Amino acid sequence: MDTDISTLVELQQLLRSSKSPEKKVFAGFDGFVDKIKKAVKEKRNTRTVYFNSIPELVERLLTATGKSGQIQMDTQRVKMGGNAPLLSNALGVLGVRTYCLGSMGYPQRHEVFSGMNSLCETVSVLNPGLSDAVEFGNAKLIFSELEVFDQYNWSYVKKVAGLDKIAKAVAESALIAFVDWANLPHATEIWQGILDDVINPSKRNDYFFLFDLCDPSKKTTVQVDEVLDVISSFSHYGKVTLGLNENETLKIWAALRGVNFVKDKDKLPPLREAGDFLFKALNIDSLLVHPIDRCIVYRAHETIELQGRLVTKPKILTGGGDNLNAGYSFGLMSGYTLPQCMLLGMAAAGAYIENGTSPDRQSIIEYLDVWKDDIERDEAKPAKHVFTHRHE
Repeated sequence: MDTDISTLVELQQLLRSSKSPEKKVFAGFDGFVDKIKKAVKEKRNTRTVYFNSIPELVERLLTATGKSGQIQMDTQRVKMGGNAPLLSNALGVLGVRTYCLGSMGYPQRHEVFSGMNSLCETVSVLNPGLSDAVEFGNAKLIFSELEVFDQYNWSYVKKVAGLDKIAKAVAESALIAFVDWANLPHATEIWQGILDDVINPSKRNDYFFLFDLCDPSKKTTVQVDEVLDVISSFSHYGKVTLGLNENETLKIWAALRGVNFVKDKDKLPPLREAGDFLFKALNIDSLLVHPIDRCIVYRAHETIELQGRLVTKPKILTGGGDNLNAGYSFGLMSGYTLPQCMLLGMAAAGAYIENGTSPDRQSIIEYLDVWKDDIERDEAKPAKHVFTHRHE
């Protein structure tokens, strides 16, 4: 449904009046050094023209078939990456204390992570992965080196970080976030290990859990089935939310239904239908689906869909989903209503994409002002436009 101005005003009032959650967030287990790049289409004297879409780049690449070719890549910035560090940092900026366990440099922390918010306590057990994130006007392609994660399993994590330290951090946390399953070969084992060795012995059933799988393209149907079963197992110990973007939702639907995602595009259902199927296949509290134009949350007795806002000139795309998760998690821990959590997630992502840095509460309030102005202008027009923002 459309987002109205009154709901944005209510969210602003909440952000001004409410305090940050007192308990921590535990996030794991990745970490990357990200190079944000643009692909050069042509040079016009001193002016550089970049490819604005993936199809444009693909068309150029196809001209080199059977021959050879070169594409110039311009590095825009080098920054910390990985879902766990980005989520932790975004929550820290919002005033939430976080404990981030991951691959941020070992035995010394890599310099790109030195700028993490002071509310983030980091424990790094491994060197980071490396990613080239090629960004376009409406999408991104991420090329990653993942060899460092080959032996990164639960036994390794326990040995280097220490089980007692992990258990203490989890005990102090209200929300546990497990992210980037697709890029960590042993993520399912690590998550199961935390469940068996930390969560179950704690005897608690009041956790919030947030899972984010990332692009499952290289995973088998068996692996997808296995991780979804593990995620459902956490429901015995608290409220579980699984977050997926549009691409991930449809790919997991295809895997579970035995459909070839690439060859059988015509068999893919509408996104909302695919999300409904996935939610019913899981034993979780909420499924959060965030395509570029809205958010949809599925729960046992309701499905809520809210529109987002267009960021017409994004400064960065990589990390938008992590900021959405941070805003959504902040709302959950603060006792906000589900629609307020969704709007806060979309606003946090939009502000990040528009400004290039994770927003604090004041920045989100200001972003919501811009969003309200856009809605007012839209309502004054005879034809209605769809507002989107890119938070995949």
